[in-house]
Amino acid sequence: MTSQAQELLRSEFNRWAKEGWAEAMERHHFRITEKAIRRMELGEDERILELGCGDGWACRLLAKLLGPRSRIVGLDISDEMIRLARRKSEGIENVRYLWGPASKIDCADNYFTRVLSVESFYYYPDQAAVLDELLRVTMRMGRIYLLMCIFAENPDSKRWVERLQVPVHVRSAAEYRALLESRGWVEVETEQFDPDPDSPPETQAHDRALLVSARKPDSPVHLSQSS
Repeated sequence: MTSQAQELLRSEFNRWAKEGWAEAMERHHFRITEKAIRRMELGEDERILELGCGDGWACRLLAKLLGPRSRIVGLDISDEMIRLARRKSEGIENVRYLWGPASKIDCADNYFTRVLSVESFYYYPDQAAVLDELLRVTMRMGRIYLLMCIFAENPDSKRWVERLQVPVHVRSAAEYRALLESRGWVEVETEQFDPDPDSPPETQAHDRALLVSARKPDSPVHLSQSS
């Protein structure tokens, strides 16, 4: 990701933090995040990266679910979001936050057992570079889970994209499978969450999501240069 692209994302999500949109993200995406977490089959000793953590609401949810033996790290490009996250997470000893781009994560190789990304992966201009970095920091046999409401099969994506002030990717499930496989991930699976037909329309719009999951191989991966 170029420095210009990083600054554009940082500026936009700093604005979101100052205008209180972080709380709205939690309200809109709590239900689909709970579904995704159930798919992760987590234990008590997990080391989890939450990519694009915003104000840390999902990190705090994970910390509460898993208990003190887990280690949760939230990463965000927005320094204002990270300030909010640190303030809201005071006293939670197994959660910490990092400020920086998703393509350069300040963590050791092969560290995380799981990676969760809620409504952020489509913002990264160079998604291949981010997947390569996730491959580096995820332990062998570890898994990633990318949860997105903006994807080609969702009819609401077009109107959401038109409202955003930054460019995003709108890929299909098949395109995401191909992308992850091209970067060395295996057992790539996609699942679409559909809204409850009895829910109100404003709820249904945010309950339709795509979950892309994959596993890091148990042998070294040799990659070509990211495009």
